[in-house]
Amino acid sequence: MTVHVFASLQPKPEHRENVALALKSLVSSTRAEPGNITYDLFIAGEGDEGFYLIESYKDKVAFEAHKVSQHYLEYREKAAEWLQQLPSVKVLYPLDVLSEHQT
Repeated sequence: MTVHVFASLQPKPEHRENVALALKSLVSSTRAEPGNITYDLFIAGEGDEGFYLIESYKDKVAFEAHKVSQHYLEYREKAAEWLQQLPSVKVLYPLDVLSEHQT
C-alpha cells in the first residue's frame, strides 16, 4: 500500500536560504530512491516562510528505507539548528484515493 507524507518545516529567518538549498539537495537524492514515487517541495508565499514536502512511497518498506538513507540523515543533522522547531510530519495511508485505484 502506498504511503504518503506531508511535512511542514519552519526555518529560522536567518537560515531560510540554507534550509532551501539543503531541501533541494534532499529532493534530488530522494527522488532517486527505488521506492520513491514523488518528493515535491513547496512554499506557500504570502508571508509564510515555511517549506512543505509532499511525498509518496510505493510501500511502508520504501518509506522506512528513506528515513535511514544517508542523504536524509545528513540533511536532518545539518538542518537541526536551522529550524524553529521540529518538522511537523503527517504519515497518511490511502482510504479512498483515485491514483490507488488506477494501478
